[in-house]
Amino acid sequence: MPSINTDEIQEKRGLHYRLLENPLIYNLKTIILSLGRQSVCDYIQCNVNLPVSANVLDVGCGTGRHSRIFSCSFWGTDLNSKYISYAKKHYRGTFGVMDVMDLAFPPASFDFVFCVGLLHHLSDHQARRAVREMLRVSKQEGSVFLIEGVFPPKTNLLGYLLFKYDKGCYTRALDNLKDLLAQEGFCLKESNIPGSFPYQRVVFSNQ
Repeated sequence: MPSINTDEIQEKRGLHYRLLENPLIYNLKTIILSLGRQSVCDYIQCNVNLPVSANVLDVGCGTGRHSRIFSCSFWGTDLNSKYISYAKKHYRGTFGVMDVMDLAFPPASFDFVFCVGLLHHLSDHQARRAVREMLRVSKQEGSVFLIEGVFPPKTNLLGYLLFKYDKGCYTRALDNLKDLLAQEGFCLKESNIPGSFPYQRVVFSNQ
């Protein structure tokens, strides 16, 4: 399976995608569309308790902002070299350019593995392969969180349209994502992270 063809995705999404390749624009978009809230960070802090000796992996880490909520060893990977360069300059942790479907870590390396907003950039086949890689590098007693946006009800028109026109090419409804991740042993842990409006962010876990 080849790595994700970012040129092909850029062609589909045009100027919008190319602008978001810039770390500063990406960060600004994140702040604006989240209304300045930190719902994902708050959720992780409330639901994940790790000793300072733990190893954490953020897959598809973007510009590395999630590293600030951990006091233990933090690793972040992303396919975008610009995001990784930014993360190395601004955040604590170890960051590297890496294909999510071919993580360069030995089996059972991490106590906690997570990804945020990654799966809607991957086809079903790619997503399953990525999830298997996350499970592979997670310790047997470790946990894997998949935090992902899904289409909210159409009554939430703003959230529905924002997600519909997200730069990801594989946006999904909750039931579709459930069916996909059930094939890899994941169960729905949270159907809507508090404070995520206008988005609907869900959490799947292997435990």
